[in-house]
Amino acid sequence: MKNNNFARQKTYLTTEKMKKVCFLSAIAASILLISSCHKDPENHLLNVVYPSPYGIVYADQELDSIIFETFNSYNTESQVDWIEVVAGASHEVNYDYRNLYAFTSLVKFEPNTTGKTRVGAVRIDSYDYSTAAVFYQYGFLNISHPEPSVTAVPDSASFDLYVPFIASEDSICFNVSKPWTLTYAEGADQTWTTFDLVQGAAGKGKVTLTVTPNPDTANGRVTVLALKSGNVTNLINIRQGAAVKDTEE
Repeated sequence: MKNNNFARQKTYLTTEKMKKVCFLSAIAASILLISSCHKDPENHLLNVVYPSPYGIVYADQELDSIIFETFNSYNTESQVDWIEVVAGASHEVNYDYRNLYAFTSLVKFEPNTTGKTRVGAVRIDSYDYSTAAVFYQYGFLNISHPEPSVTAVPDSASFDLYVPFIASEDSICFNVSKPWTLTYAEGADQTWTTFDLVQGAAGKGKVTLTVTPNPDTANGRVTVLALKSGNVTNLINIRQGAAVKDTEE
């Protein structure tokens, strides 16, 4: 369920986003007691294994998980309305200081149709400790070609594919979580670009584009395609430069 390649390659936290992570992760820093504080041979711990320090999901991604360790019973609570804990929300155990349990909670995300990246958390309580699992949900699909043009931490993204003025082929590559469709955007020029596929199943996809030569030596041209996965749509701009004039010796 991890679609984090783009995050690893492209995401560096800005001061503003770091403040958000620090705020949502403040609970995680509240582990105030350690085993050595207890006179009895007890062990108490609450540690998030995944996501750490935060998870990245794309706008159409529906499911992920939280993995954490504790010696005790636990309870979880989403801190935002677009994340829901759908399995493993709580569990009761008979405490045994020799047994460190690894638990998994399944979380569900609402599709992000805002066009903007958002951040949310699930709070975990166990014994007298509290911590949080933090998620960033991008406001766009996982499109690898053309690569998105984004800021350091992408609140939003634009997709621009540049093709030469002569006839050529190119492609759109992506990895989506829902069945997808590809169409021209409303009002787009449909006269010089064609594509070999218009729909497909969830997972990795590749659509081959064919463009005709641009006869205009003064102006380039643009058409816009709409890639839709589930309820999320991204626009992809196909930009073709002006033709190069022939010169005589």
